[in-house]
Amino acid sequence: MFSVSQAARRLGVCTKTVRRWDTRGFIQCVRTPGNHRRIPLSEVNRILGVFHREVLEHPAKKRCAVYARVSGHRQKTDGDLDRQLKTLTAHCRSHFKTRPLVFTDIGSGLNMKRRGLRRLLALAQSGAINTLLITHRDRLARFGVDLLQRILEDYGVKLFTLMENENRTPQEELVTVMMALIASFSGRVYGLRAAALRDR
Repeated sequence: MFSVSQAARRLGVCTKTVRRWDTRGFIQCVRTPGNHRRIPLSEVNRILGVFHREVLEHPAKKRCAVYARVSGHRQKTDGDLDRQLKTLTAHCRSHFKTRPLVFTDIGSGLNMKRRGLRRLLALAQSGAINTLLITHRDRLARFGVDLLQRILEDYGVKLFTLMENENRTPQEELVTVMMALIASFSGRVYGLRAAALRDR
């Protein structure tokens, strides 16, 4: 179940739109004991399917998408995810004059099975978007960004990186990659250690 704000973010619309859809019967919401709306995943997927059909039938309606990622919940709590989304959404509205479809993940950039990334690629493959905005290349993935970019281009999607640092030397790039590997490895080790302690 998603809250109104969570569903709106996944659908790339504002919360008022989701509430209006509920009032008009376009989306089926469940009410909590406190009378708050909750939207089932099946409804979100159904509406995304409607979006896909509209775009395929009307290619001019292809949309801009934005993707933001943080490595852990602490970064999200600190507001990093929201800052990325604010920057990306503002750029999309000012340069492309449209509200973007929003995709987010909380997880390692080494993990290629992230839910948001998989949904993004599926949407790109369906032909529903033609532009993707990210803040930095490593937000999309720690490795294999060139491959992902080629895949997106094959789907007709242009990738824009807003804050890429072109002045980094190859040595600085290597250090960044090594630090990412160490951070990921450390996280896995601590996770295994915590799991072992829970099993005792």
